[in-house]
Amino acid sequence: MQFVPICTFVDASFWSEVNRRKLNEWKLEESSKPVGASISIYDSIGTDSRLSLSNESFLGTAAVKGQFLLLNTVESFTKLDRKELMNAEAEGIWESIVSGRWMDHPASLNTFIFTLFADLKKFRYHYWNCMPVLLTDLSLIDQPVEIVDEESRALLSHLDQSQQSVFVYCNGVILPLTHLPSLQSDDYEIVVADPSTTPSVAGWLCRNVILAVLWTTKRNKVRLISLRGGQPSWRFNIGVSSPVSSRPSKVVGWERNEKNEQKPSSVDLSKQFHPHKLMEQAVDLNVSLIKWRLVPQLETTKFSQLKCLLLGAGTLGCNVARSLIGWGVRTITFVDNGIVSYSNPVRQSLSEFDDAQNGRKKADVAASALRRIFPSIDANAIDMTIPMPGHTVDENAVSSIDSSVSLLHSLIASHDAIFLLLDSREARWLPTLIASTIGKLCFSVALGFDNYVVIRHGVTVDGVIEKKEDVTSLRGLVNASQLGCYFCSDVTAPGNSMAERTLDQQCTVARPGLSQIASGLAVELLASVVQHSDPLRAPAWNGESIHTGEEETGLLGAAPHQIRGYVSRFNSMTPCVRRFEKCIACGPAMREAFRERGSSLVISACNSPRILEEISGLDLLQASVDDIQIDVSDDDF
Repeated sequence: MQFVPICTFVDASFWSEVNRRKLNEWKLEESSKPVGASISIYDSIGTDSRLSLSNESFLGTAAVKGQFLLLNTVESFTKLDRKELMNAEAEGIWESIVSGRWMDHPASLNTFIFTLFADLKKFRYHYWNCMPVLLTDLSLIDQPVEIVDEESRALLSHLDQSQQSVFVYCNGVILPLTHLPSLQSDDYEIVVADPSTTPSVAGWLCRNVILAVLWTTKRNKVRLISLRGGQPSWRFNIGVSSPVSSRPSKVVGWERNEKNEQKPSSVDLSKQFHPHKLMEQAVDLNVSLIKWRLVPQLETTKFSQLKCLLLGAGTLGCNVARSLIGWGVRTITFVDNGIVSYSNPVRQSLSEFDDAQNGRKKADVAASALRRIFPSIDANAIDMTIPMPGHTVDENAVSSIDSSVSLLHSLIASHDAIFLLLDSREARWLPTLIASTIGKLCFSVALGFDNYVVIRHGVTVDGVIEKKEDVTSLRGLVNASQLGCYFCSDVTAPGNSMAERTLDQQCTVARPGLSQIASGLAVELLASVVQHSDPLRAPAWNGESIHTGEEETGLLGAAPHQIRGYVSRFNSMTPCVRRFEKCIACGPAMREAFRERGSSLVISACNSPRILEEISGLDLLQASVDDIQIDVSDDDF
């Protein structure tokens, strides 16, 4: 008679618990420790009967009891006298049978020995498990018979209620094992909760039970029910040539590995337990905790898959990056051409004194700092000067402008969210134009001395701009394509704001806490937009309606168009400015001109910003306003 062997399944949480206890409790101790495992008749897979270990195996609550032996070296693991270990365990099983203790504690018949060597430096684990059985010459008297569903359900119901894995079934009545010695007829059957998945073949756990029944009854046959949860149960009529009168001499139990060899198994968890991987899991947990209780519908992968481009690696760039990684963002690219100065480290959270002393590039410093903080992040640095209107370009620099425009276009196209965190107004023009042309999420953050503004630019999807009347059904919401950009309120083209500046005008002079406030709001605005069902079309609350819930446009609440704050009064407002058709950055005429002319348009704008007013039609609008004459008579006063 054959039996389906046991296969040990070890959950990753078990290894994690071993790591923790080895480092903090056991250290170099090699004495055996109690451990538990679970065997379910409902979840076995394939042809294996699964003995499962997890982090709960050390709590003492598991149904199957065993011992755990952790060796300090691979040599001691290899040289371990496993035959002696197995025989010692088998002796305990036989003692339970002879004394009759097994009838009160049937779990004592099926114990195990889990031996392990854990290489905690490389997170490789070598293990070999043994579930000893005492061999007897068993044979089938009759062919196995499948049990009808109704009878099987009744037995399963008793198993679930009593949690007894072995019991007696006699003429339709369920009895405890302690009745076994008094039963004289052949009408009773021994029921075993059996995780075997193979039809008409009993599982490993039945072997010692059969031996115990043969010894206890002094008979030479046993009627057995192999009770299974996920498939039909089976009846077996099993016999031996003569009653069992002494302990069987042969013991087996060391399981075979995945190659069907009687050798240890190995598992490599270096990727799962590497410190970088552990931090990834911890970062994901921070965001998951929000999902578990506060926002169950939160789509956390929208953050981890987001690619963010930060134009500017100064005070705003550093603070925006720190907030982004808090949300679990994994890809951040910095673009900047500046060098860390001695005044920067106290305001820029990703730079230090050494960076200023050694004249390091701001973008490189910021990206390197992020990788130190969160090693798994994909942080990149691009040293680049963004072409700006009013900043004259000579003939020798034309090729570099072509390269810069091409690179910037490629960067914006390959990222999902663009942050404009630059020092000057004109530096924001080209990124705004490209983002508007491509249709990317774009956010501008700007600081004054005691005020700030955060703007999300309107996005046109596939070049389509909804009409003003095509607003969403919710009162007070404006379509994303109707939202203005950073330049939509301008009435002139940006010029060179860097020329003839005094020292205080050359730096952004702002209250120190302002950048953290504005940066945090910009990232939270992105988070609200990203969690919208369609981020590129997320509408904005117009800021004028009464607070009746219209601002709740997504899982995380409001996604306004602008946030303007005033620290001098400690208040803020959320105005909504519609797209300006004559805008020199996102207007349709300007987008079309950029598609046609590309870098040549940028070069023209650098040398003569007025061309932007001509292309957009802003100059004609200004002229029409100048032509208006108002006649005022004395009677009007």
